[in-house]
Amino acid sequence: MAAASEQESVMPIQREMRSKLRYQSAETKDQLLGMAKRLNISGRWHMTKAELVRAIEKANNQAKRRNTRERD
Repeated sequence: MAAASEQESVMPIQREMRSKLRYQSAETKDQLLGMAKRLNISGRWHMTKAELVRAIEKANNQAKRRNTRERD
C-alpha cells in the first residue's frame, strides 16, 4: 500500500513538470505580451510566461479553426 500512495503523490508532480516543459518558450515575456495584445487576449498582464504561451496557442488554434470553416 505504501508504494501506491508514493506513486500517487509523484504523479501530479510529473504532470506539472511535463506541462511546464511543454509550455517553455524562447520568446521573452514582453514579446509574448505583444503577441497576446495582437490576439486580444484579456488578462494578459496578470499571466505568467507559461500561461501566456498557453493562451496564445489556444487563440491561434481557435483562429485556425475559424479560417478552416470560412474556406469550406
